[in-house]
Amino acid sequence: MNKLLPYLTFLFISISVLTNAQNSYLDSLKNELNKENLSSNKKFKLYNQLSEFNRTTDNYKQADFYINQQIKLAKKEENKLELVKAYTQRGIIYDNQQAYDKTQKSLDTIQNIVKDLPDFLPKVYHKFLIAYHQIALGDFESSTKTVQGFLSRLEETPNEFVLKSKSNYLLYAAHATWNDAKNATIYAEKSLKYAEESGDKNLLVSAYTTLAVAQSLIYSETENAKDLKLLIDTSKKAIEVRSKYPNQVSTYNYAVALLNMSNYYLNFTNLSAKIQEEIKQNCFEVIELCKTIPHTQNTVASALGILSNLAMKNNDYALAEQYLLNANETLLTQKPLSYYTLLSVAGDLATVYNRHGDYKKAFEFQKKATEYTDLLYNQTQAEATKKLEAEFQSKQKEAELNSLKAKANSLKKERILYIFLGVVGIIGAFFMFRSYHYKLRYSIGRENQLNAEKHEAAIQLKLQNEEQARMQAEQELMSLRQQKLQDEVLASQLHLDHKNNVLKNLKNKLGNETSVDIKRVIKEESLLDNDLEKTQFRIQELHPNFFKNLSDHTKQKLTPLDLKYCSYIYLGMDTKQIATILNVEPKSVRMTKYRLKQKFGLTKDDELNTFFHQIIS
Repeated sequence: MNKLLPYLTFLFISISVLTNAQNSYLDSLKNELNKENLSSNKKFKLYNQLSEFNRTTDNYKQADFYINQQIKLAKKEENKLELVKAYTQRGIIYDNQQAYDKTQKSLDTIQNIVKDLPDFLPKVYHKFLIAYHQIALGDFESSTKTVQGFLSRLEETPNEFVLKSKSNYLLYAAHATWNDAKNATIYAEKSLKYAEESGDKNLLVSAYTTLAVAQSLIYSETENAKDLKLLIDTSKKAIEVRSKYPNQVSTYNYAVALLNMSNYYLNFTNLSAKIQEEIKQNCFEVIELCKTIPHTQNTVASALGILSNLAMKNNDYALAEQYLLNANETLLTQKPLSYYTLLSVAGDLATVYNRHGDYKKAFEFQKKATEYTDLLYNQTQAEATKKLEAEFQSKQKEAELNSLKAKANSLKKERILYIFLGVVGIIGAFFMFRSYHYKLRYSIGRENQLNAEKHEAAIQLKLQNEEQARMQAEQELMSLRQQKLQDEVLASQLHLDHKNNVLKNLKNKLGNETSVDIKRVIKEESLLDNDLEKTQFRIQELHPNFFKNLSDHTKQKLTPLDLKYCSYIYLGMDTKQIATILNVEPKSVRMTKYRLKQKFGLTKDDELNTFFHQIIS
């Protein structure tokens, strides 16, 4: 629970314009909708806001109710734009529920609506849903390309500030995922600019919170005092908006802003007495606010986690234990269970009990952490498989659409050609009739017929070649997805092997009734050989020649530890991840990487991961 939460908390939540709100905010929307003589445009706006509000509170049934109202009114008014907006919202809901096949149906519905429309905006909403869907599937690169394809023209369009803000947020989310702090900040600032112009105070809070997250990425790199001040000031602005406009900002957005501010204080400041008191007040306020907001167990657990970390920094492990136990109890009431957060809480409880000297309870919660790891692994693999299937279907649908467009263009050209040939034939026949050259007329007509048949055969051959190319592309795409899934399985198995070895060693120590230090047990050198054997077995299942190829390309003999580092590097783990798994300092990992480059005869600028994939392929 001592990790930074803002990015994890805000990455996909902040795409929303509205989230869980105080009753006065929701009531104000409903009261406005019940007024007489409302214009259609005003009703459309309220339907959008109410469906968005219920979507972000996981009240999908009520969200769908307002979407249906919007669709009904849009059809009555023959308003294609609002109709597209409604189906876009429905597609986002399906993505939030991981019903990716239904999202594709929404995309197909929107495609049928916009295909013959000359208007630009309905097509942009269609593209926005495509980009959102791509992010939901984890395809950030494709999402970025999709947004960049329409953003410049959208930003030249008057109004539509909310859509502009959301579109720039998608770009921020992609670059934040890639740890590209510079570009993440650029797009977060643009999202904030359009949020300010929209006049939507709730969106403004989300935009300030987003920018703060981007600035935290910059500060993590620079550790510059000016960057820290900028981060804190931006976070305070998110909180101040709620103070100025209490009835226009959702309670949940406000709670996230308070939580993130506390996180920044905890992780980036010197924790003076004043700051500690502010952290406590913020966290207790978050817990109190969430009592009236459903589906916020993770938020409450995060606040309790911050309080527990603060207590541990003050060496008050009894208080830290109480906060963590409360967090664990809160998370167990959530349906479905959040294994990621439960894993974090269990790990922190194991640490607390270890420092207490209560090794029995430390072992108990470490065992729970391992169980949650298994459950999280199964859940992650199921979700990954589901996303891969949806992504493949999406690519297949796109290929089919492109094929149909190509066929339509070919048929159009063919019709033009036939018309041209017909006109030529008529003109030729006219002159032949006038000159009574019957034989010449017959000869030209026959030649035209043969040319047309030849052209038709050429078109058929071209279509067959295009179909073969499409089938080959689909096969290649499926192969790439299978390889990606294999790599993910391999990485997870390595992690589980490491966890099981730690538990086995710890259990033996406890069985001997000897006082042990869990962290020292994890660091014991005897685990290296056992981990290496399992690592070799997993890798050799997928790449039998992996370790042989490594030995063939090295100038010096590789140690068992060298082979272990090579395995983790080949799986794409970064320096922090390897350091965490091996329980060593990041500096030690970087030195080992430098030594490996020397053994393989590489320069300092060469990438080990790229080199390993080259020799394995």
